Amino acid sequence: MRSFATHNPHLPNAPLLLSNFCALNLSILNFYEKNPALSGLVYLTWYRGLVCTYPKKSENQCGCFLGYGFWRAGNRQNSQNIHCRSQRPNRNAGKRKNQWRYNGQFRARPTAIQSLLETIAQVRVQYAPTEAAKPSLIKSIASEGIKVELYDEDGKQIKCYYVGDITTDERGTYMIMDKSENPYVVQVPGFIGQLRVRYMLGDDNWRDRAVFSEKPEEIESVTVEYPQQKSQSFKINKTKPLTYEVTPFYSTTPILKGPQRKGVPEAYLLQFESLISEGFENKNQVRDSVRALVPFVIITVKNKEGVETKARFWPVEVDQDPVTGQTFIVRYFTDLNDGALFMLTQHQVFGPVFRGYSFFFEAGDNRRRGIRN
Repeated sequence: MRSFATHNPHLPNAPLLLSNFCALNLSILNFYEKNPALSGLVYLTWYRGLVCTYPKKSENQCGCFLGYGFWRAGNRQNSQNIHCRSQRPNRNAGKRKNQWRYNGQFRARPTAIQSLLETIAQVRVQYAPTEAAKPSLIKSIASEGIKVELYDEDGKQIKCYYVGDITTDERGTYMIMDKSENPYVVQVPGFIGQLRVRYMLGDDNWRDRAVFSEKPEEIESVTVEYPQQKSQSFKINKTKPLTYEVTPFYSTTPILKGPQRKGVPEAYLLQFESLISEGFENKNQVRDSVRALVPFVIITVKNKEGVETKARFWPVEVDQDPVTGQTFIVRYFTDLNDGALFMLTQHQVFGPVFRGYSFFFEAGDNRRRGIRN
């Protein structure tokens, strides 16, 4: 039997229905590789083993300007910034300390970045439209196209082109270089369909769904606060490399006398390397109502650079054991960094970090090591 928060004592009188994922705007990435100029008039491009040359101020018929050679997959680590612009709000992505950022604020989803970079690297010309079709195609791309700008690490633009609509047979996508009058139909080898969607994902599809993503050795402290179970709230502080101290979160909580369980704090911190949400709920109409309630738990992780990530959890979906009749939490609404993002998370994923103070010590009631919510 399954029920929602109307049956959850933590969320009284709140019919918290799960909303669809939000698809807002896109933001994009950047990719960097310098074009090897052999002379003032000629560029050289390796196109899957084929050497093509063409004049600097024009385009060759095979369209190697979008070819494999300019955006080789092996050089993707040199990417720095990509901007995508259309009639919708602009989106952009850039790399900081080997981590892609979306619109300069959020971590970018690795799989989305990978897909875009592979598209940029692998796109190739399928054929050139007829002369009669070019005027209408150019007009369509000018009004509805996505402008893609790629920049190097110094902020210098190294490529700019426009992504148009899909062809009538749905096997190719129209693209045109900036300041050109010659559109082309392009494709990615082995892929049939439009490429436009790879550049125009919604905001929530570009953002990384990770709640916590910290390497254990870079964590300086973790605080876990249970507002309704204060005696089980605790703090973990790194006192020296590979040495951690576990103490009560509240000064009124008695300090446990038993020895600290060897290796348990270190194993606990490993959980924070990859804790991923199920999806975003930023558009959920009950977001503000939920955030006004007392959360089940508040977890704050501070890394060695002093950056804190704070997440608050409210039970939203419960299930019931058909044999024992015991209810348990399945999902939570999760607020990240005081309202920056609102997410849906699963207890199956986050349950291992919902531990109590006594969990870390040899003495004490073992039944209290896992917190009931």
